[in-house]
Amino acid sequence: MSLAQDYPSKPIFLVHGLGVGGQVDISVRMLGDALARKLNVPVVVQAKPGAAQAIAVGGVAKANPDGYTIGHFYQGAFSTVPLLQEVSYTLDDLSPIIAWQMSPQVLAVRSDSPLKNLADLVAAAKANPELPFGHQGKGSVTFMAPTVFAKEAGIRLNGIQYKGESETIAALLGGHIPTASITEVAAGPLLESGKIRVLVTFAKLRSPNFPDIQTFEDQGFKVPIQVPVGILFAPKNTPPAIIKRIHDAVRDITQDEKMKRDYAAMKQVLHYMDSKAIRELIEGERKTYYPILKEAGLTK
Repeated sequence: MSLAQDYPSKPIFLVHGLGVGGQVDISVRMLGDALARKLNVPVVVQAKPGAAQAIAVGGVAKANPDGYTIGHFYQGAFSTVPLLQEVSYTLDDLSPIIAWQMSPQVLAVRSDSPLKNLADLVAAAKANPELPFGHQGKGSVTFMAPTVFAKEAGIRLNGIQYKGESETIAALLGGHIPTASITEVAAGPLLESGKIRVLVTFAKLRSPNFPDIQTFEDQGFKVPIQVPVGILFAPKNTPPAIIKRIHDAVRDITQDEKMKRDYAAMKQVLHYMDSKAIRELIEGERKTYYPILKEAGLTK
């Protein structure tokens, strides 16, 4: 029996590049549990944060192409991170399997902050050059959206990098940074408990989950939007039959009514893309963001 025909016959390791306890970690673990039930083998989720996902991506790229090590990464690891820093991989080192989820981001402040909107942020940044904001890595949307906004607004913002969203939120709530980029999912409970205020959503349209949160355009700024899309990847040369097995299993999981309800309760947005559409997304973003980053003096 071939490897593909026998797949899977042992635990699968599912690696992601952000911190333990954050929105990504929680949603990937939910997916891993469902995938384990679907494939009837354990799925072990491993968080390997650092370097805007590049450490985790590089590890998966070097793994055996047997389907037992796969990665969950956002497209910025391939579209923008390599424009900003040296990485050990290219998109050709991995095979996109399936995109299954989107994670719109927001820029948040503590509820006791004097900042109420982007106009207030611009005024504060002009009074205090290089006003800090927390993010999860250069090249990620948590870095890109505030940075491109700052260029559009004629200000400077100083990005402070954290390993994951939970660290970023702790720094914000602890008063170590005045602003932070976090996911809508993480922002929800903090908004409901009155701990934060959101200045802007990093999406083209207002979220149905948070219809009162304004977009950049609502506030008079034209900022290209990079909404993170959660994508599963395998090392290149992984047999097509194994790729299809994982793709079909994840596709079935995201169509399951209970999973839909569970993710909706978390304010998650399920979003399907096939491998061709994933590659087009990544290449399109590279073309969009390269001249912006180059003009800003941020390219490597």
